[in-house]
Amino acid sequence: MSDTAQVPANIAPYVDALGIDDALHFILAMGGSELYLPKRSTPRSFAARTIGTEKVDRLAATLGPGYYKVPVARQWCASVLLAKGYTMAEIARTVRADYSTVRRWLGPQNKHEQLDLF
Repeated sequence: MSDTAQVPANIAPYVDALGIDDALHFILAMGGSELYLPKRSTPRSFAARTIGTEKVDRLAATLGPGYYKVPVARQWCASVLLAKGYTMAEIARTVRADYSTVRRWLGPQNKHEQLDLF
């Protein structure tokens, strides 16, 4: 996917540990909340129920154990969803943003723009 080169620095550890698909799922589920990463995860935590204990352990190995605020990263999520083939309306509903905001983030999708005559 071409979006791997455009991963923001605050999202990169999540993508490195989980991969793009699981990082997207994790950020959409937990973005904006505080998360405690133990050295060894248990299946009781919301993070473990969301992505699994093995992936939480990988995330803890990448970030280190401790408390973290999970980034919201709505623009990055929108660009990944667009690359997956989602429509603008589906993206707006998924990232909880207005349709015009998503359109502004992602830029014009119509490649048939009118030519400049002057």
